[in-house]
Amino acid sequence: MTAPAPRTSVWLFPEASAGATVDAVRAAERAGIDEIWLGDEGPAREPFSVLAAAALATERITLGVSVTNPYLRHPALTAATAMTINELSGGRFVLGIGAGGGMALGPVGVERERPLARTRDAVRIIRAVAAREATDGFDPPPYSMPAAPLSIVVGARGERFNRFASEAADGVFLGGMPRSVLPDVIAWAHSVRPIEIGVHVNTVSTEQQLEHLRPALIWTLVDAPAVTRDRLGIDPLALGAAVEALNAGDDRLARQIVDDDVVAQLVVAGEPATIGAGLRSYVDEFAAQTIGLLLHPEGDPVAAVESAGEALRELRATFAVEALR
Repeated sequence: MTAPAPRTSVWLFPEASAGATVDAVRAAERAGIDEIWLGDEGPAREPFSVLAAAALATERITLGVSVTNPYLRHPALTAATAMTINELSGGRFVLGIGAGGGMALGPVGVERERPLARTRDAVRIIRAVAAREATDGFDPPPYSMPAAPLSIVVGARGERFNRFASEAADGVFLGGMPRSVLPDVIAWAHSVRPIEIGVHVNTVSTEQQLEHLRPALIWTLVDAPAVTRDRLGIDPLALGAAVEALNAGDDRLARQIVDDDVVAQLVVAGEPATIGAGLRSYVDEFAAQTIGLLLHPEGDPVAAVESAGEALRELRATFAVEALR
């Protein structure tokens, strides 16, 4: 029997204008993509606001933030915001949460202290707000929102976080991870109960896009667990020096660290048919319920989403052919 086709998704960093990003969400829905996620990286465009607007401009597509963190907003406010978008969209919103990385926390000088404990507390409070129940850190006032279901996924790369996700979340958002570490990460996410797995892969269609992306991949390595950096042969001291140089506007060290071997672990590149075939190999190997593209547009998110739609149509076609056999 042919395995069922996975849900399809795209992820965008919200760097384009809010209006252009809403247009990209509408383009994703037109392309038949099942889910669209926006990153939450602190002082960039605020993804919850953009998705609230997108909720009113779409009818079918699932809308998600991946991932917010427990530091920059109180979890009760995060829950109320997520529930408001869920209400506007007719139940199409998914909240992604994780420890937060340097891009979100660094510019505002917030230290990532006790990340697992903080995330565990945040999920507990968010669940309580959604259920309109009291818990340590939240006492529902008379004007709180009515109880309603709210889907929560955890976005993280390490063992303890993914084991926590298996215990407390509805799924995991596995984004931008080296392919060789995914079997271990998925096993951690299934260690308590078999929650939904979403695998999201960096994709580019041209050499120019790849070279634009290459130095930015250093942030994936900075926020990765030590075991991941060790497996890729990344020297922590060299990594720190590359980040310092990149923050000063010099990307040469970052480009040296993110060599072609590292790129091969992190990126699927090529025309839509090639990307579709690459994604199919991820589905076959990892049995993910959702397969997605991490998009890195250079100024035009609508065009990037439309190109992703072509790749995902190529992927779906492989399942349609098998279903006819």
